[in-house]
Amino acid sequence: MPTTTGMKGGGYYDANSKAQRAAMEPFLPWLEASIERLPAPSQGQDCYRFLDIGSSEGANTVFAIKRLIRALRRVSSLPIQVGFDDLPSNDFNRLFLNLFPQGRLELAAEEIYACAVAGTAFGRLVPAGSLQLATTFNAIGFLNEKPKADLPNFILPMAPGPHAPRRGVDVTDQDLIPFRTQAASDLKAFYTARAAELVSGGQLLVQVFGRRGELSTSHGIYDVLSDALLDAVEQGRLPQVVYEQLLFPIYFRSLEELLAPLQPGAEHEDCFEVLQAEAQEVVVPFNQQWELDGDVNAWARQYTGFMRAFTEAILAAALPENLPQAEILEWIYERIEQRLMTTPERYAFHYISIGALLKRL
Repeated sequence: MPTTTGMKGGGYYDANSKAQRAAMEPFLPWLEASIERLPAPSQGQDCYRFLDIGSSEGANTVFAIKRLIRALRRVSSLPIQVGFDDLPSNDFNRLFLNLFPQGRLELAAEEIYACAVAGTAFGRLVPAGSLQLATTFNAIGFLNEKPKADLPNFILPMAPGPHAPRRGVDVTDQDLIPFRTQAASDLKAFYTARAAELVSGGQLLVQVFGRRGELSTSHGIYDVLSDALLDAVEQGRLPQVVYEQLLFPIYFRSLEELLAPLQPGAEHEDCFEVLQAEAQEVVVPFNQQWELDGDVNAWARQYTGFMRAFTEAILAAALPENLPQAEILEWIYERIEQRLMTTPERYAFHYISIGALLKRL
């Protein structure tokens, strides 16, 4: 069962997801270089079939798919069908606006056919052996299910960032075991589904936020959100129990964890060959702009918009119905922006992007 309804819709995610695009871009050249080696459609199939998993409102996905189509068009003029998947609660209206901005399909080539697919990344989405290519960007870090475990002292199943200590905010390694287990189970389910859907020789590009060494993409973001929520508790705007029960079901994998199911002796060792894999820190636009102009207010505003795009739905669902939810949400995100402006060093953000290009055996 999905643990979130998705991103903040109405064009908000598109407008505040430049960092996510920066995180996916380093891995697109891998696939552009290898796409000519995709297996041609077999006899009885009339086209190549692509599927993107976790497309959200579509701006970033359409950007990526257009690049991949151009790369394939260097070697083939066969029709291409592209499926765009996300949860049933996704803003598919906005996705279609991105696909048809002028009333016609905006995918940079002829003989391209688009369709929407509703479903979770951790289950089957299309018939067996029907895909030559599957992609997913910044999506599979969300847990498919919440473990039956509590984290009363933090809002995320990851350790708080090292630069934002606060009394009573803590996560132990023992606390994290159920969530690591769930994340590992989800990843196996993801690979199982893609192994069934891809033809032999088909390719899978997986990219997701994660961690490398001492740095995690979770640092800064969830520290400032935690601080703002605790500020609301201290001011009597929220009951303490809301913080204690709130859990953002998101896990930040290392590259080793992403590849673990594919290693010798693991469950999927005979399913995929790892063509390329890497973890890297990417420069996000709001950090880059701050370095150039020193405008901390603009940095805080863009940082807040970026995090609100993927945190608001989960936070809103956790607020008691007897409270003025819209008012509290606005206060929390305003408080986040204030904290970022006042103590930016406490909430330094490093986007660790991990990716792997796999071939179906």
